[in-house]
Amino acid sequence: MVHETPDRIKVLWFLPTHGDSRYLGTSEGGRAVDLPYLTQVAQAADTLGYYGVLLPTGRSCEDSWVIASALVPLTERLRFLVAVRPGLQAPTLAARMTATLDRISNGRLLINVVTGGDPLENKGDGIFLSHAERYEVTQEFLQVYKRVLSGETVEHQGKHFRIEDGRLLFPPVQTPYPPLYFGGSSGAGSTVAAQE
Repeated sequence: MVHETPDRIKVLWFLPTHGDSRYLGTSEGGRAVDLPYLTQVAQAADTLGYYGVLLPTGRSCEDSWVIASALVPLTERLRFLVAVRPGLQAPTLAARMTATLDRISNGRLLINVVTGGDPLENKGDGIFLSHAERYEVTQEFLQVYKRVLSGETVEHQGKHFRIEDGRLLFPPVQTPYPPLYFGGSSGAGSTVAAQE
């Protein structure tokens, strides 16, 4: 497992899984996404001592879990900030994915909790919940997700999830689970972040 250095600032780079360009917000000088280029970026960040890389999520991006899985064996210390999507994944499935990637990366996984923001993208993914409902789902998701990753066998009957005998056979390397990152500026987002 990669050991922490508490006296250092943790700087993450961005892995352009939706393509790259010379200028922010434009395709001028654009570069398509391919694994050799993403490998080059990840290995450069690893060599330069970056703490990790953020892998964006959404329909304009390659799947962050697949890309992280491909890059883990090609890097040594670099951590991968990968998204769980509470409206798209069951908490037990997300926990298994998390534990697996944490194990194969030897503890180099970071989790980005993405509740979702773009209404068009949400609808394209089958999510027709209001802003408040998405945060309700996120909070309930996190309650189950963290318990499963912590090694509990979970029986849960909630508003959004029903889980019977939810558990992991193979735990994550990081205990009780990989670090969680959570972004949001609304009152609901702040409340869930503070409580979970």
